[in-house]
Amino acid sequence: MPEEHAAPMRVAVIADDSKAAGEIARALHDSGYPVRPFVLTSRSAYDRVRDLRPSVVLLRTSPRSFPLASAFARASTEGGFALVVLTPTGSRQSIKLALDTGALIHLVEPVPSQALVAAIRVAAARASDLDQLKSQLRRAKESIHARTAIERAKAILIRRFGLTENEAHRRLQQESRNRNRKLIDTAWHVIRADVTLAARDRSHASHHESPVAR
Repeated sequence: MPEEHAAPMRVAVIADDSKAAGEIARALHDSGYPVRPFVLTSRSAYDRVRDLRPSVVLLRTSPRSFPLASAFARASTEGGFALVVLTPTGSRQSIKLALDTGALIHLVEPVPSQALVAAIRVAAARASDLDQLKSQLRRAKESIHARTAIERAKAILIRRFGLTENEAHRRLQQESRNRNRKLIDTAWHVIRADVTLAARDRSHASHHESPVAR
């Protein structure tokens, strides 16, 4: 989609100083790039950011407000947005703040409007890449867990019914088709049933122990 026809990128501009936030928002608005800035204050930012669902949060903070900025960033780690931190100096404390907040980009004032826009665009792109990687990792973990559960269910069928591995797998598939279930759901049903039967067997055995054994 051409940039001139793209939907404006939603950017939450958060600062401990409302005047500074307004100036940053105006610089973004006047940059010529499709950006829709929202000016927020640090103290009310968390709930507002969740409602606005921006692509990027531009957090401008000074040393006196580092604790508040850090608290906001930690509380917002699952917000689904890219974080850009803007500080008045490049001190060790400022760099540590940027690292602690998980910011994708750290900028030091003064920053020209075009540099701000470039940082926002890069941060949004990197955040999108990270989201895709997280989704791929989540699907990979789910696949591993599913395979583990299916192998465990097959082992149970082999042990309880003397089946071969192929027979156990076909039994799971057949049961899934009969009950219109996913294979993983059938596997977990077998696992839970085995746990219940094992507990019942232990209880039954304890009731039949001899008085001497007790």
